[in-house]
Amino acid sequence: MSCGIRKSMSQLTINTMCLLKDEESFMEGNHHLNETWLTKRSCYNSPEFRKPTLELLEDTETVRFAFIRDPIERFVSLYLDKCQKEDSCWSCKSDMRCVVREIYNGLKALQNHRDWKPIPTYMDLHSAPLSWNCNFDKDLAKWSLLMMGSDGEERKSSILQLGNILKRQGVSIDVLEKVQQESMDGETAHSTHKSSRRLDAERQVREDPVVRDYLHKIYFFDYLVFPFSRAPLDAKYQTDFWKIPENR
Repeated sequence: MSCGIRKSMSQLTINTMCLLKDEESFMEGNHHLNETWLTKRSCYNSPEFRKPTLELLEDTETVRFAFIRDPIERFVSLYLDKCQKEDSCWSCKSDMRCVVREIYNGLKALQNHRDWKPIPTYMDLHSAPLSWNCNFDKDLAKWSLLMMGSDGEERKSSILQLGNILKRQGVSIDVLEKVQQESMDGETAHSTHKSSRRLDAERQVREDPVVRDYLHKIYFFDYLVFPFSRAPLDAKYQTDFWKIPENR
């Protein structure tokens, strides 16, 4: 079982699960693991593919995996793809300060109204913290977390980890080789790690105090929940400032 987290190799995750569900149909349709959401997949016609059964969720032998990505790197990818490429970021265009402010306000509204469960927007779904996904709040310990990065070596490492999981579960050599080769050689249409605009976006994320303030408010908890380095964060957020001092 897997969970596709948006802007964290979600297309690759879903395509891989489609292949594992029905290898014959996937191969006969000449499908590729880097296909976009526009590609029709037979697996999507199966309700249980999208929503696992209670029996599966409670099965202690079920292996779960999810790709997770440094939250700030993930934001940069989101900004480049959804704001600059798709122009889907409200009326912000490429104004990063506007983008982080709108993301914060949207997620804050969801957080404050969990009782009546408002429907998340397109941008809410793509920008929500990693820890809001996959029911991690209930069973994080059950998941194998594959750490991915923005460069080729980090991507390769996470794909090799996935290969080890599939191999242990008895996946055929042909399928295993297809997953590893296409995952490491190809690119999805939404990939941004080779974008010429990435350096400018990364610079603003490093230097703009307004952007950094919002990003810390939005994603700091992810740095506590998952084993990411806190080195990219401001000095205060690299400490345990949120803890109550022990009485001496």
